[in-house]
Amino acid sequence: MIMELRTDDGLRLNYQVVGYGQSLIFIHGFGGYQQVWTRQVEYFTSRGYQVVTYDQRNHGSSQFDPNLDSIHRLSRDLQELLALSTINYPILIGHSMGASVIYDFLTRYPNYPLAGVVAVDQSPRLINSPSWPYGFMKVTRANYQQGLLAPGVSETLHGIDQHVYDQLRVVKQQFPFDRAANRELVTDVARQDFRPTLATTKVPTLLVTANQSPFYQSAYATVAKDNPMVHHVSIDQSGHVVMAEQVAVFNQVVSQFLHQL
Repeated sequence: MIMELRTDDGLRLNYQVVGYGQSLIFIHGFGGYQQVWTRQVEYFTSRGYQVVTYDQRNHGSSQFDPNLDSIHRLSRDLQELLALSTINYPILIGHSMGASVIYDFLTRYPNYPLAGVVAVDQSPRLINSPSWPYGFMKVTRANYQQGLLAPGVSETLHGIDQHVYDQLRVVKQQFPFDRAANRELVTDVARQDFRPTLATTKVPTLLVTANQSPFYQSAYATVAKDNPMVHHVSIDQSGHVVMAEQVAVFNQVVSQFLHQL
């Protein structure tokens, strides 16, 4: 069922709820669409979960906010979505910037009752430095604004699942994403440092990385190596869009994590 959420600042966000049971909230990345989770909606609803997907503001069928310049607004939107009466003790699953939204949510709402978190191919710190070589590509303080908007590489290793591709093709034509208009947002995401959050979170967390990601080294997961609540799985033969490149493997990895909660 496709529904509409009005945020506390009056914007319209489109979201979809499918199935019944434990709530899984899927969050797409920068320039993404909720349809990227098509195969996860099918898989997890067939296994007794309630699946919630949504287009973040400035994305897909949700309303455009010309003043969006902070990831904090996106985590606030997530908090408002979670306040819906049908969602209780949810598990958050985010890809790329969607994972950063989760990191920010954990930082800003550390006591929110979450059952678990899955963060897909997103370093907690995007800007590289001599002591942190695990950020986004070769982005540094000197070049991050341009580097994030135009990375100049293919996100995937061998493309994505055909069914997901077909779904995305339709919404991309209908709701084209304006990267230039969201420069301030991606710049703010890059400024964040969520390493302390991952190192200390008490929420069961799974970091899913991709062995052939064009953007990140899997070693960023070592930031939480001393936190027993954080686990790491790296998926082979996949670029950045893991859930749509290695659908079966990704779904199995997430399912195993959920069964351990």
